Amino acid sequence: MNKTMPKNIFIQAFLNLKWFEWVMFLTMIFIGGYYVLIDNTHPMWYLIVNYICSIMGVCCIFLCAHASWTNWIFGIVNTSLYIVILGYNHVFGTMALELFYYLPINIIGFLMWRKHLDKQEKDKCKTRVMSWKMRIIMTVIVIVSAVICHYILVKIGGRTAWFDAFVVAVGLNAMFYEVKRYADQYYLWIIADFIAVIQWFILADMIMFTKKSIYLVMAVFGLFNWRRMQKERNVENN
Repeated sequence: MNKTMPKNIFIQAFLNLKWFEWVMFLTMIFIGGYYVLIDNTHPMWYLIVNYICSIMGVCCIFLCAHASWTNWIFGIVNTSLYIVILGYNHVFGTMALELFYYLPINIIGFLMWRKHLDKQEKDKCKTRVMSWKMRIIMTVIVIVSAVICHYILVKIGGRTAWFDAFVVAVGLNAMFYEVKRYADQYYLWIIADFIAVIQWFILADMIMFTKKSIYLVMAVFGLFNWRRMQKERNVENN
């Protein structure tokens, strides 16, 4: 195998980004850096971890919105650092989700996507669309899971319990369908990211608030982009 292949694949993946994604990426860098310098309410180690986590996170979701398997590599770093941030803020439900679910499934997702590469662009995976029956079942599972998670979080003293509970419930399902390469994952990510934007605003963490706001924008873009890919290359992507 050509040793330069991974480098070329990464370059190809980032070259596919749209102009507005680069604008959001630079926005994350500048806003994050600004708050690292002026924030007097958090320790410096936390701000640095938060900053690096945010940059890795936006790289991950940009590439994921383009169905690029390289997103999982950035996702592993992002998830590892995000666990530290959530623990510091006592957001226990999402922390458990990241530690015991997202972190190992990032590795599984990387391996699974590599087995279903798109025939036109080798940095991308094939995309699929769920049936209405699958969407209804998914919705019921999310609601039941959220109620159970809220009960547990209240018992252990978690902050923003309802927000956290829905993030956990939606995230469990969204990540599963992301690994399975369904465009419909983004319906769930839109909900999860909207909740997360409110959550981090309440927690007064502007670095994470900016990151999650970018996530929300990219979830909408990802939904349309994945569905477009599935329709344009329907034969090979079923």
